[in-house]
Amino acid sequence: MGSDGLIELDQSCWSALAKYNLVLATAFGVLLLVVREVDPAQAQLFLLVENGVFALLFGAIQTYCWISR
Repeated sequence: MGSDGLIELDQSCWSALAKYNLVLATAFGVLLLVVREVDPAQAQLFLLVENGVFALLFGAIQTYCWISR
């Protein structure tokens, strides 16, 4: 699929990235549920921050993979 000389982006690499993204999404989802139970007033702010982190992280991973082609 592509390489930048540091990481070979083969099928196993894409699979690892997908699993990593799934673990992150699950962890943030569970954390949001905990925040909603502990302090519902902060849940909306936390969700906003969480979405920003996801957008930056996943965008960075996708950009890295796209550049490495």
